[in-house]
Amino acid sequence: MIIDDDEDLGRILIPMLEARKILALPVQSLHEAQEYLSYMKPTIIFLDNSFPDGLGINFIRHIHLADEEIKIIMMTADSAKWIEEKAKAEGIDYFLKKPFTVGTINAILDKIGHGKN
Repeated sequence: MIIDDDEDLGRILIPMLEARKILALPVQSLHEAQEYLSYMKPTIIFLDNSFPDGLGINFIRHIHLADEEIKIIMMTADSAKWIEEKAKAEGIDYFLKKPFTVGTINAILDKIGHGKN
């Protein structure tokens, strides 16, 4: 699942993930993500921080309540250090600053064993 209100990010990530045989679902709001998590159990979530309906760092606990095995990759363009610190304290697996490269995403997916080429 890609939880980000920037549709362009989904257009970039989805083909790359699908090439690794990872089915990707783009979600544009935290409310919509909460609905999906009530009946879907993704194995990995790419989570942005800034949404009109809240902060991704405050949503991490909802992801863990749905399934503690879900890998969370937090992504943000915000350079505030407290965001990274809080996200890590909440239990994310990786923290990425935007912009990032496809190579960075592939390296992270390789480390966590998702969708090897």
